[in-house]
Amino acid sequence: MARIGDTFRLHNNVIDNHLHIIISDPSLNTNLVTANFTSWRIDKDQSCIIEVGEHSFIRNRSCVDYRRENLISLVDYERFLKSGDLVSHEPVSTELLKRILCGAEISPFITFGNRQILVDQGLIDVE
Repeated sequence: MARIGDTFRLHNNVIDNHLHIIISDPSLNTNLVTANFTSWRIDKDQSCIIEVGEHSFIRNRSCVDYRRENLISLVDYERFLKSGDLVSHEPVSTELLKRILCGAEISPFITFGNRQILVDQGLIDVE
């Protein structure tokens, strides 16, 4: 069963080697909003910067990428996980999840639809 804060990668990391995080509550919506960690650069979204040690996957300064259309149905997520197309990793800590959600609240890049799901779930406030 998927939970907010769970992380995963695509099995074929040639296509996408990022670690993705579920940032919405699967018990409240059948569509999962996700974001992913990406290497930090000054030209990337600065809404949530992650340092080495904040998650076991992080090997260098990173940031959360909110700009992609990161929505997957719960049914597809569970099917891909069962088939091995998605590989589960260590969930983020409660503290890191809070920071990621704060970043989603202020990021100018999160899509309107994904922002609305998080607002409707009470995870972030309307700006």
